Amino acid sequence: MIKIKNIYYLIFFLQSLLFSSPDILKFNVSNYNNSDYISLNDFVKQHSLQSNYYETKDKIEIIYKKNKIYLSPSMTFIKINNQIYHLNNEIIFKNSQYYIPLDSFYKSMELAGLPFRIKNKTKREVLVETNIFNVDGIEIKNKKNGTLIRLKTKNKFSKENISTSFSSTKWFNVTILNCFLDTLTINQIEILEPIKKIKTVQSSQSAQISFLLSASVEDIDIDSNDKEINFLLRNSIKENAERINKLKSKWIIDTIVIDPGHGGKDPGAVGHGQKEKDITLDIAKKLGNLVKRNLGTNVVYTREEDDFIPLWKRTKIANDVEGKLFISIHVNATARSASTKGYETFFLRPGKADNAIEVVERENSVIDLEQGDYEYTELTNENYIIASMAQNTFMKESEDFAALIQKHLNKTLKNTTKNRGVKQAGFYVLVGATMPNVLVEVGFISNKQEAKKLSKAYYRRQIAESIYNAIVDFKIKYEKPLLEG
Repeated sequence: MIKIKNIYYLIFFLQSLLFSSPDILKFNVSNYNNSDYISLNDFVKQHSLQSNYYETKDKIEIIYKKNKIYLSPSMTFIKINNQIYHLNNEIIFKNSQYYIPLDSFYKSMELAGLPFRIKNKTKREVLVETNIFNVDGIEIKNKKNGTLIRLKTKNKFSKENISTSFSSTKWFNVTILNCFLDTLTINQIEILEPIKKIKTVQSSQSAQISFLLSASVEDIDIDSNDKEINFLLRNSIKENAERINKLKSKWIIDTIVIDPGHGGKDPGAVGHGQKEKDITLDIAKKLGNLVKRNLGTNVVYTREEDDFIPLWKRTKIANDVEGKLFISIHVNATARSASTKGYETFFLRPGKADNAIEVVERENSVIDLEQGDYEYTELTNENYIIASMAQNTFMKESEDFAALIQKHLNKTLKNTTKNRGVKQAGFYVLVGATMPNVLVEVGFISNKQEAKKLSKAYYRRQIAESIYNAIVDFKIKYEKPLLEG
């Protein structure tokens, strides 16, 4: 008789016989310091990898195809090719074996584009999928009536799980749910005009492939079967002009405005040798570089140097460039308790700020440094309705975006600080922004330990990557495709 606990593994075995599903490996799980680990020797053996040990550097090298993974005992990071990935816990040497922190190790490999991921885990065992890629190639062909882009797949994708969009900078974006890209192969394909460049973004539930075009496209045909997805980009169908013009008027997130809080004569919060204005500018630039490099989306900063920008001018900049997202980045502080720490994200709703009065007063006090005749309307409930009617249109989107930021910050920082949640408050810097808008407080500079973390480049990069991942999720959820099924 088959034991109940083994039925799960039997199902996967039968699926692997019937379908082209990924291979499944099983590892024993050990627990050290309340964290799950697996044996590094077991990992190398089961994945059939090559490994080398360099005694002089006490470093291990693991090779998968053209990828190289480097790690050392007692370290809390690994290096995959030229990229550093941080682990939740240190690598352990115990009983003549190395042990690696299970979850963050496999997450790092997933972020690096390697075809491994955790499928299921218990206290004693973990199932790992290998060979997970189901889109492993791209073919480009020019035809009389347009350009054919063919994605080579290992299974059929429903049209309902495929969305497409165009940015104002001529990026053609394809988002596919439950898609896992072989980015190493895709990045080596031959590119033909009118395609100038290809970029890929892989997330846990979807993948996006973006094509930079040198020519305009009037229409798209999509076809999906068991082995491929075909996109025919038509460039000469006059009868579709009215339909295409209508589709182009849909809301696409093609410009993101990033607002580094404070600057110039306004240092913002100060504590333990750190100034808020320096931290926010560094995080903002790291975030902007991620957006431009990976999404091909236009990025506008309210300031790029150590300059003083009035609060009213920051949203004016966002509106003038027709931004589709406004992100104001700040660092928190409190005189109440030196132990207070954590990150929180706000969206605009005055009258709901009882738990955020100190933050609101500090951020809004910047107007005392401003010069000129600009007058701010007091943010009472009545005046708020008049002053920011356009924002009511994006209240739900702003709240959802704030929740996504908290979700991804929690994934990255949950073992280091506190998730203080999504909150509603009345910040002048958000008033008048005619787009989804949030204010992120990334930590407390008044907390000595948190101030030390915020002074580190890697910690700021983790914050920027978390906000970037929230942007990717927000685009997937809200961006209107230029082709409706």
